Amino acid sequence: MASIKEVAALAGVNRSTVSRIINGEGSFRSDTKRRVEEAMAQLDYRPSAIARSLAKSHSNMIGLMVTYYTGGFFGQMMNQVQLELDVQNKFLLTAQGHHSADGEKKAIEKFKDLRCDGFILHSRYLSDEELIALSKTKTPFVLLDRYIEEIKQQCVTFDHQKASALATSYLLERGHTNIGCITGPLGRVSSQIRLTGYKNAIAEKGIALNPDYIVEGDYELDSGYEAMAQLMSLEQKPTALFSTGEEMTRGIMKYCYEHQIRCPEDISIISYDSVNSCRGLYPQVTTLDFPISDMAHEAVLLLNAQLKDQSSEQGQLSVSPRIQEGNSVINRA
Repeated sequence: MASIKEVAALAGVNRSTVSRIINGEGSFRSDTKRRVEEAMAQLDYRPSAIARSLAKSHSNMIGLMVTYYTGGFFGQMMNQVQLELDVQNKFLLTAQGHHSADGEKKAIEKFKDLRCDGFILHSRYLSDEELIALSKTKTPFVLLDRYIEEIKQQCVTFDHQKASALATSYLLERGHTNIGCITGPLGRVSSQIRLTGYKNAIAEKGIALNPDYIVEGDYELDSGYEAMAQLMSLEQKPTALFSTGEEMTRGIMKYCYEHQIRCPEDISIISYDSVNSCRGLYPQVTTLDFPISDMAHEAVLLLNAQLKDQSSEQGQLSVSPRIQEGNSVINRA
Protein backbone atom coordinates (compact mmCIF):
# COMPACT_ATOMS: atom_id res chain seq x y z
CA MET A 1 0.00 0.00 0.00
CA ALA A 2 1.36 3.39 -1.03
CA SER A 3 2.35 5.93 1.62
CA ILE A 4 1.89 9.69 1.79
CA LYS A 5 5.68 9.98 1.42
CA GLU A 6 5.52 8.21 -1.97
CA VAL A 7 2.67 10.45 -3.13
CA ALA A 8 4.67 13.55 -2.18
CA ALA A 9 7.76 12.28 -4.02
CA LEU A 10 5.82 11.48 -7.22
CA ALA A 11 3.99 14.84 -7.15
CA GLY A 12 7.16 16.78 -6.38
CA VAL A 13 5.84 18.38 -3.19
CA ASN A 14 6.42 17.89 0.53
CA ARG A 15 4.31 15.62 2.73
CA SER A 16 2.58 18.48 4.56
CA THR A 17 1.25 19.78 1.24
CA VAL A 18 -0.23 16.38 0.41
CA SER A 19 -1.77 16.16 3.88
CA ARG A 20 -3.34 19.62 3.64
CA ILE A 21 -4.79 18.94 0.19
CA ILE A 22 -6.29 15.65 1.42
CA ASN A 23 -7.86 17.39 4.42
CA GLY A 24 -9.09 20.37 2.40
CA GLU A 25 -6.99 22.84 4.35
CA GLY A 26 -5.65 26.02 2.80
CA SER A 27 -5.51 27.00 -0.89
CA PHE A 28 -3.09 25.75 -3.55
CA ARG A 29 -2.25 26.43 -7.15
CA SER A 30 -4.40 24.31 -9.43
CA ASP A 31 -1.40 22.55 -10.98
CA THR A 32 -0.09 21.57 -7.51
CA LYS A 33 -3.44 20.11 -6.52
CA ARG A 34 -3.70 18.33 -9.88
CA ARG A 35 -0.24 16.74 -9.50
CA VAL A 36 -1.09 15.48 -6.02
CA GLU A 37 -4.44 14.04 -7.15
CA GLU A 38 -2.81 12.36 -10.16
CA ALA A 39 -0.09 10.88 -7.95
CA MET A 40 -2.71 9.54 -5.54
CA ALA A 41 -4.62 7.95 -8.42
CA GLN A 42 -1.48 6.46 -9.99
CA LEU A 43 -0.37 4.94 -6.69
CA ASP A 44 -3.94 4.01 -5.65
CA TYR A 45 -3.33 5.87 -2.42
CA ARG A 46 -6.25 5.93 0.01
CA PRO A 47 -6.01 8.28 2.98
CA SER A 48 -6.60 6.73 6.39
CA ALA A 49 -10.01 7.72 7.72
CA ILE A 50 -8.65 7.61 11.25
CA ALA A 51 -5.66 9.76 10.34
CA ARG A 52 -7.97 12.30 8.73
CA SER A 53 -10.15 12.33 11.83
CA LEU A 54 -7.11 13.15 13.93
CA ALA A 55 -6.40 16.12 11.69
CA LYS A 56 -9.99 17.33 11.44
CA SER A 57 -11.29 16.54 14.95
CA HIS A 58 -14.19 14.56 13.47
CA SER A 59 -14.37 11.23 11.69
CA ASN A 60 -17.86 11.07 10.14
CA MET A 61 -18.20 7.73 11.96
CA ILE A 62 -21.15 6.94 14.21
CA GLY A 63 -21.07 4.02 16.64
CA LEU A 64 -24.17 1.88 17.11
CA MET A 65 -24.24 -0.55 20.03
CA VAL A 66 -26.87 -3.29 20.11
CA THR A 67 -27.30 -6.22 22.46
CA TYR A 68 -26.52 -8.77 19.75
CA TYR A 69 -26.57 -8.96 15.95
CA THR A 70 -28.89 -11.94 15.51
CA GLY A 71 -32.16 -10.48 16.81
CA GLY A 72 -34.65 -9.28 14.21
CA PHE A 73 -35.15 -5.96 16.02
CA PHE A 74 -31.44 -5.23 16.13
CA GLY A 75 -30.88 -6.25 12.51
CA GLN A 76 -33.61 -3.89 11.37
CA MET A 77 -32.30 -1.12 13.61
CA MET A 78 -28.78 -1.42 12.17
CA ASN A 79 -30.17 -1.37 8.64
CA GLN A 80 -32.36 1.68 9.27
CA VAL A 81 -29.58 3.66 10.99
CA GLN A 82 -27.26 2.81 8.09
CA LEU A 83 -29.83 4.13 5.60
CA GLU A 84 -30.14 7.36 7.58
CA LEU A 85 -26.35 7.83 7.70
CA ASP A 86 -25.84 6.98 4.02
CA VAL A 87 -27.78 10.11 3.08
CA GLN A 88 -25.35 12.15 5.19
CA ASN A 89 -22.21 10.41 3.86
CA LYS A 90 -21.43 9.12 7.33
CA PHE A 91 -20.10 5.70 8.26
CA LEU A 92 -21.64 3.24 10.70
CA LEU A 93 -19.52 1.26 13.13
CA THR A 94 -21.37 -1.43 15.09
CA ALA A 95 -20.58 -3.34 18.26
CA GLN A 96 -22.38 -5.88 20.44
CA GLY A 97 -23.00 -5.53 24.15
CA HIS A 98 -23.00 -9.33 24.59
CA HIS A 99 -25.69 -9.29 27.29
CA SER A 100 -23.43 -7.76 29.95
CA ALA A 101 -22.44 -4.42 31.42
CA ASP A 102 -18.79 -5.26 30.75
CA GLY A 103 -19.58 -5.96 27.09
CA GLU A 104 -21.39 -2.65 26.75
CA LYS A 105 -18.49 -0.78 28.36
CA LYS A 106 -16.04 -2.40 25.92
CA ALA A 107 -18.24 -1.44 22.97
CA ILE A 108 -18.29 2.20 24.07
CA GLU A 109 -14.52 2.19 24.62
CA LYS A 110 -14.11 0.77 21.10
CA PHE A 111 -16.12 3.68 19.69
CA LYS A 112 -13.97 6.14 21.63
CA ASP A 113 -10.71 4.52 20.50
CA LEU A 114 -11.82 4.71 16.86
CA ARG A 115 -12.82 8.35 17.35
CA CYS A 116 -16.50 8.00 16.50
CA ASP A 117 -18.19 11.39 16.47
CA GLY A 118 -21.13 10.10 18.48
CA PHE A 119 -22.89 6.94 19.63
CA ILE A 120 -26.36 5.43 19.39
CA LEU A 121 -26.73 3.00 22.29
CA HIS A 122 -29.25 0.26 23.00
CA SER A 123 -28.06 -0.38 26.54
CA ARG A 124 -29.78 -2.93 28.75
CA TYR A 125 -27.07 -3.62 31.30
CA LEU A 126 -25.26 -0.37 32.13
CA SER A 127 -26.80 1.32 35.14
CA ASP A 128 -28.58 4.67 34.97
CA GLU A 129 -25.70 6.15 36.96
CA GLU A 130 -23.12 4.92 34.45
CA LEU A 131 -25.02 6.39 31.50
CA ILE A 132 -25.56 9.68 33.34
CA ALA A 133 -21.81 9.78 34.02
CA LEU A 134 -21.14 9.19 30.30
CA SER A 135 -23.34 12.17 29.43
CA LYS A 136 -21.30 14.38 31.76
CA THR A 137 -18.16 13.68 29.71
CA LYS A 138 -19.83 15.65 26.88
CA THR A 139 -19.71 12.57 24.66
CA PRO A 140 -22.60 12.91 22.16
CA PHE A 141 -24.87 9.87 22.38
CA VAL A 142 -28.51 8.86 22.07
CA LEU A 143 -30.11 6.14 24.17
CA LEU A 144 -32.53 3.82 22.36
CA ASP A 145 -35.69 2.39 23.91
CA ARG A 146 -34.75 3.37 27.45
CA TYR A 147 -35.76 6.33 29.57
CA ILE A 148 -33.59 8.01 32.20
CA GLU A 149 -35.07 11.16 33.70
CA GLU A 150 -31.72 12.94 34.20
CA ILE A 151 -30.79 12.60 30.51
CA LYS A 152 -34.29 12.46 29.02
CA GLN A 153 -33.29 14.83 26.21
CA GLN A 154 -30.96 12.07 24.93
CA CYS A 155 -33.59 9.30 24.93
CA VAL A 156 -35.66 7.96 22.04
CA THR A 157 -38.17 5.41 23.27
CA PHE A 158 -41.13 3.35 22.22
CA ASP A 159 -44.15 4.24 24.34
CA HIS A 160 -44.53 0.79 25.90
CA GLN A 161 -47.14 1.78 28.46
CA LYS A 162 -49.32 3.30 25.76
CA ALA A 163 -48.76 0.24 23.57
CA SER A 164 -49.85 -2.20 26.26
CA ALA A 165 -52.90 -0.12 27.13
CA LEU A 166 -53.78 0.08 23.44
CA ALA A 167 -53.56 -3.70 23.00
CA THR A 168 -55.58 -4.43 26.15
CA SER A 169 -58.22 -1.85 25.25
CA TYR A 170 -58.53 -3.43 21.81
CA LEU A 171 -59.57 -6.69 23.50
CA LEU A 172 -61.86 -4.96 26.00
CA GLU A 173 -63.67 -3.10 23.23
CA ARG A 174 -64.44 -6.46 21.64
CA GLY A 175 -66.20 -7.76 24.71
CA HIS A 176 -63.36 -9.60 26.47
CA THR A 177 -63.09 -9.13 30.24
CA ASN A 178 -61.04 -12.20 31.21
CA ILE A 179 -57.76 -11.15 29.63
CA GLY A 180 -54.45 -12.84 30.33
CA CYS A 181 -51.08 -11.12 30.04
CA ILE A 182 -47.75 -12.84 29.48
CA THR A 183 -44.98 -10.47 30.50
CA GLY A 184 -41.26 -10.36 30.05
CA PRO A 185 -38.87 -10.67 33.04
CA LEU A 186 -40.40 -8.47 35.71
CA GLY A 187 -36.97 -7.51 36.96
CA ARG A 188 -36.67 -5.30 33.88
CA VAL A 189 -38.15 -1.82 33.92
CA SER A 190 -39.42 -2.23 30.35
CA SER A 191 -41.43 -5.32 31.35
CA GLN A 192 -42.92 -3.48 34.32
CA ILE A 193 -43.94 -0.59 32.07
CA ARG A 194 -45.73 -2.97 29.67
CA LEU A 195 -47.53 -4.60 32.59
CA THR A 196 -48.60 -1.19 33.91
CA GLY A 197 -50.27 -0.37 30.59
CA TYR A 198 -52.24 -3.63 30.76
CA LYS A 199 -53.28 -3.01 34.38
CA ASN A 200 -54.34 0.58 33.67
CA ALA A 201 -56.56 -0.44 30.77
CA ILE A 202 -58.24 -3.11 32.92
CA ALA A 203 -58.76 -0.65 35.79
CA GLU A 204 -60.22 2.04 33.52
CA LYS A 205 -63.01 -0.38 32.60
CA GLY A 206 -63.77 -0.99 36.28
CA ILE A 207 -62.78 -4.65 36.03
CA ALA A 208 -61.13 -6.34 39.00
CA LEU A 209 -57.60 -7.48 38.22
CA ASN A 210 -57.11 -11.25 38.39
CA PRO A 211 -53.46 -11.86 39.39
CA ASP A 212 -53.68 -15.43 38.08
CA TYR A 213 -54.02 -14.01 34.59
CA ILE A 214 -50.56 -12.42 34.77
CA VAL A 215 -47.77 -14.88 33.97
CA GLU A 216 -44.09 -13.96 33.77
CA GLY A 217 -42.08 -15.09 30.76
CA ASP A 218 -38.64 -14.21 29.44
CA TYR A 219 -39.41 -13.13 25.84
CA GLU A 220 -38.31 -16.53 24.51
CA LEU A 221 -40.46 -19.12 22.72
CA ASP A 222 -40.37 -21.76 25.46
CA SER A 223 -41.57 -19.32 28.10
CA GLY A 224 -44.59 -18.47 25.96
CA TYR A 225 -45.42 -22.17 25.69
CA GLU A 226 -45.07 -22.69 29.44
CA ALA A 227 -47.04 -19.55 30.31
CA MET A 228 -49.88 -20.65 28.04
CA ALA A 229 -49.92 -24.05 29.76
CA GLN A 230 -50.22 -22.29 33.12
CA LEU A 231 -53.12 -20.13 31.95
CA MET A 232 -54.94 -23.09 30.43
CA SER A 233 -54.70 -24.96 33.74
CA LEU A 234 -56.90 -22.35 35.44
CA GLU A 235 -60.48 -23.26 36.28
CA GLN A 236 -61.68 -19.96 34.79
CA LYS A 237 -59.59 -19.62 31.67
CA PRO A 238 -59.07 -16.28 29.94
CA THR A 239 -60.95 -15.71 26.69
CA ALA A 240 -58.23 -13.39 25.39
CA LEU A 241 -54.50 -12.99 25.80
CA PHE A 242 -52.01 -10.16 25.44
CA SER A 243 -48.47 -11.33 24.71
CA THR A 244 -45.76 -8.74 25.30
CA GLY A 245 -43.16 -10.47 23.10
CA GLU A 246 -43.34 -11.93 19.61
CA GLU A 247 -41.17 -14.96 20.34
CA MET A 248 -43.41 -15.83 23.28
CA THR A 249 -46.36 -15.60 20.90
CA ARG A 250 -44.81 -18.27 18.73
CA GLY A 251 -44.66 -20.49 21.81
CA ILE A 252 -48.28 -19.68 22.63
CA MET A 253 -49.41 -20.65 19.13
CA LYS A 254 -47.37 -23.85 19.32
CA TYR A 255 -49.17 -24.79 22.53
CA CYS A 256 -52.55 -24.04 20.95
CA TYR A 257 -51.74 -26.24 17.95
CA GLU A 258 -50.55 -29.15 20.07
CA HIS A 259 -53.57 -29.01 22.40
CA GLN A 260 -56.28 -28.36 19.81
CA ILE A 261 -57.06 -24.90 21.16
CA ARG A 262 -58.65 -22.83 18.43
CA CYS A 263 -57.67 -19.22 17.86
CA PRO A 264 -59.72 -17.04 17.93
CA GLU A 265 -62.75 -19.26 18.70
CA ASP A 266 -61.37 -20.55 22.02
CA ILE A 267 -58.94 -17.75 22.79
CA SER A 268 -58.20 -14.41 21.14
CA ILE A 269 -54.59 -13.25 20.94
CA ILE A 270 -52.93 -9.87 20.41
CA SER A 271 -49.16 -9.54 20.48
CA TYR A 272 -46.19 -7.27 20.40
CA ASP A 273 -44.39 -7.64 17.08
CA SER A 274 -41.52 -5.22 16.49
CA VAL A 275 -40.00 -7.17 13.58
CA ASN A 276 -42.98 -8.78 11.81
CA SER A 277 -42.05 -12.25 13.06
CA CYS A 278 -45.72 -13.05 13.76
CA ARG A 279 -46.68 -12.72 10.11
CA GLY A 280 -45.94 -16.34 9.34
CA LEU A 281 -48.30 -17.63 12.02
CA TYR A 282 -51.79 -19.01 11.40
CA PRO A 283 -54.19 -17.47 11.97
CA GLN A 284 -52.60 -14.13 11.21
CA VAL A 285 -52.05 -12.57 14.62
CA THR A 286 -53.30 -9.07 15.42
CA THR A 287 -50.19 -7.18 16.47
CA LEU A 288 -48.71 -4.01 17.85
CA ASP A 289 -46.27 -2.87 15.20
CA PHE A 290 -43.41 -0.58 16.17
CA PRO A 291 -41.97 1.65 13.43
CA ILE A 292 -38.25 0.96 13.80
CA SER A 293 -37.53 3.28 10.87
CA ASP A 294 -39.11 6.15 12.83
CA MET A 295 -36.96 5.40 15.87
CA ALA A 296 -33.80 5.27 13.75
CA HIS A 297 -34.70 8.55 12.06
CA GLU A 298 -35.36 10.34 15.35
CA ALA A 299 -32.18 8.92 16.91
CA VAL A 300 -29.98 10.19 14.07
CA LEU A 301 -31.67 13.61 14.11
CA LEU A 302 -31.17 13.88 17.86
CA LEU A 303 -27.52 12.84 17.62
CA ASN A 304 -26.89 15.33 14.81
CA ALA A 305 -28.31 18.09 17.00
CA GLN A 306 -25.85 17.16 19.75
CA LEU A 307 -22.96 17.09 17.28
CA LYS A 308 -23.91 20.62 16.21
CA ASP A 309 -24.18 21.64 19.87
CA GLN A 310 -27.91 22.19 19.49
CA SER A 311 -28.96 20.24 22.56
CA SER A 312 -32.69 20.01 23.12
CA GLU A 313 -34.39 20.97 26.37
CA GLN A 314 -37.49 18.90 25.57
CA GLY A 315 -38.24 15.54 27.12
CA GLN A 316 -37.51 12.23 25.49
CA LEU A 317 -38.77 11.54 21.98
CA SER A 318 -41.40 8.82 22.06
CA VAL A 319 -42.42 6.69 19.07
CA SER A 320 -45.97 5.33 19.16
CA PRO A 321 -47.08 1.86 18.00
CA ARG A 322 -49.82 0.95 15.55
CA ILE A 323 -52.28 -1.96 15.65
CA GLN A 324 -52.07 -4.25 12.64
CA GLU A 325 -55.27 -6.25 12.52
CA GLY A 326 -55.14 -9.95 11.75
CA ASN A 327 -57.59 -12.79 12.34
CA SER A 328 -56.69 -13.78 15.90
CA VAL A 329 -59.28 -11.74 17.83
CA ILE A 330 -62.98 -12.58 17.90
CA ASN A 331 -65.58 -9.94 18.74
CA ARG A 332 -67.68 -11.00 21.76
CA ALA A 333 -69.35 -7.62 22.27
